[in-house]
Amino acid sequence: MSEPLPSPRIGTADRDAAMAALDQHLEAGRLDPEEYGERSARAAEARTVEDLRPLFADLPPPHPPLPGEAPLPATATPAAATPARREPGVLARYGPVISGALPIIALVLFFTVPIPNAWVFFLLIPLGGALFASSRRDASDGRDEK
Repeated sequence: MSEPLPSPRIGTADRDAAMAALDQHLEAGRLDPEEYGERSARAAEARTVEDLRPLFADLPPPHPPLPGEAPLPATATPAAATPARREPGVLARYGPVISGALPIIALVLFFTVPIPNAWVFFLLIPLGGALFASSRRDASDGRDEK
């Protein structure tokens, strides 16, 4: 007897597509934050199509296109999945608030944490700006297309 073929391996783009689909399910209220966290962690660690498939078994479309599978017909994709109509994600909504609070957080940590090189806490400010810059750019891209 021949052995069944192994599940196709996935790449970074496939994991990113799965994360984007999970984001849409979180925004639609189909996943609570805890379940979203568990599924997104499993998606980030996925190596094969079989690792991703169970994450979407109980969810309606959108599903990420997986290697070795036929893409869903265009009619199966809801209109809300188009980037122009998508609402900003959690990071896009709260990123600027967190980024604005980072200087205060860095200052509080600088004065309260007794370590010799407490100045390193001020590195949180540019780090937060870099992390949240992409969320601000993504949010503005969606608004420009309306």
